[in-house]
Amino acid sequence: MADQRLEEYRAYYDARTERYANNPLMKHSYEAEKKLRDLFYRYDNLDEIGQNMGRLNVDCAFAVTRDQYEMESEYYESVQEPVRKKGADQILAELDKQSELLDMMNMVNDQTNKNSVEITADEASGKALMENWKQLDEIEVYTNAVVPARYKSNMQNIVDKAKESIIESRDSKEKTIGDWVNGWRMKPETTKEYRFRHIMPYSDEEIEEHLRKFKNIINR
Repeated sequence: MADQRLEEYRAYYDARTERYANNPLMKHSYEAEKKLRDLFYRYDNLDEIGQNMGRLNVDCAFAVTRDQYEMESEYYESVQEPVRKKGADQILAELDKQSELLDMMNMVNDQTNKNSVEITADEASGKALMENWKQLDEIEVYTNAVVPARYKSNMQNIVDKAKESIIESRDSKEKTIGDWVNGWRMKPETTKEYRFRHIMPYSDEEIEEHLRKFKNIINR
């Protein structure tokens, strides 16, 4: 029975190790799993294996965490996402300072939550122009509309309401995000950075013109 259990453990850890073999993205995980797998071949007694296990299981958890965030860091760099890359880099920087599994897990959660706030703040600036594009077009149309004099006040009301909507959106975001990031203010120019610019189906000239009008309205 003992021999059968040992063989089952060996087969299990063989499978765990092989899933990372020849995968350069999981090199830390492979090395950690291989050390754990080798332990089960070094001894023929499960009690001896348990006595010599040490941190090998914990090392596997640390290794897969390192691989995960190294992949994220490399990926976000390749797609020019510096704020998201910062989150992965922060975790990697803190990883070597941890020794206990629970402390490491708490650190990852804390850094992930911190970076989520940074991403939200970044997107609030970067997507603001696109979110208000329709209102900016309405302001342009109704400001320049050629109508009889009796309709001009109606046109102006539409323009004023569109501007109010844009300003209210700015105020709402600055208040909400300001609760998490002290002194945060919207940065409309962020929209020109690649992570936001490449998803906007407009020419550079259109974006520059709308951005100029948007900044004038929100005073940023």
